[in-house]
Amino acid sequence: MEWLIQTLQFRRYELLIPSDDIVMQIVIEHREKIEALTTCLLPPNKSYEQAADKYTTTLLAMKAGIPCPQTLCPKDMEEVKCLAEKLSYPVVIKPRKSSGSRGIRIVKHREELVSLYQQIAMQYTRPMIQEFIPLGERYDVCLLYNRNGELRGSFVQKEVRHFPVDIGPSTVQKSVWMPELVEQAKTLMQNLPWCGVVEIEFMQDPRDGIPKLMEINPRYWNSLEMAIQSGVDFPYMMYQAAIKGDAKEVHHYTIGKFCCNLLPGEILHFLSAGNRRSMNPPFFSFGNPSLRDDILSWDDPMPVFGFMTGAFRLLFDRKIWNMMFKR
Repeated sequence: MEWLIQTLQFRRYELLIPSDDIVMQIVIEHREKIEALTTCLLPPNKSYEQAADKYTTTLLAMKAGIPCPQTLCPKDMEEVKCLAEKLSYPVVIKPRKSSGSRGIRIVKHREELVSLYQQIAMQYTRPMIQEFIPLGERYDVCLLYNRNGELRGSFVQKEVRHFPVDIGPSTVQKSVWMPELVEQAKTLMQNLPWCGVVEIEFMQDPRDGIPKLMEINPRYWNSLEMAIQSGVDFPYMMYQAAIKGDAKEVHHYTIGKFCCNLLPGEILHFLSAGNRRSMNPPFFSFGNPSLRDDILSWDDPMPVFGFMTGAFRLLFDRKIWNMMFKR
């Protein structure tokens, strides 16, 4: 926080765009100080806290009639012990606030529930217990609202590959057209006054084919480049909405484009996956005009240089390695 304030005072930036959970939380908590130094496009504090909490997100979905997994949030360990005898397995223990699938555990037997819940609760406050939905196709609805809470941009991507392979963040995405999911996301957000960007994640339940709400990311998403390459330039639209007063609406984009995160997501997926020969698109398909990378570009090589410099600096940091591989 001190570094951020000093930087904004020294450089006088026109716009601040927080891009991850930690920075978003800092800016939300100190928004009066931040907004006295620069411009931001931020949701109301209460809306942000509701969206960042996966349990309150589920309650919002139920209120809006959006399909979602059945979810419980035990008050204490005694309630967990009681639930262990009543629940149908498998179930999922999930932190109410986390990212990158960290802290998620699938519980297959009631004997595991109490001990696994205790382990997760040591790191995350009051984890929730959720109905297990078998892995299905995952979709992300990305939206941008102006200061008046009016929708100005929308985009949908399908998650193609992930790391960790089963439940991790996506490493390859595909632009798709799913207006029905956009409508569900808009219905959900009607109960949540919003300003700025938001990503709503759905997973198609293979048991009934219905997309179920998984979570809301109240910030920019790691695969942002997919939307930009498809024609929905969310950062520029945010700049327009924040500085120019409003942004031109963009709801149509190129369908069927792919984007990947080679450094390091796709490399880690390739090393972990067992179906390397059947990957679509193939791992060795760079140069394909329909497949772009998040940062690799002959026209703009400096992001790769920045990534390599940062990676080298953190090469011997055990905490970073644990964060990358331990979920």
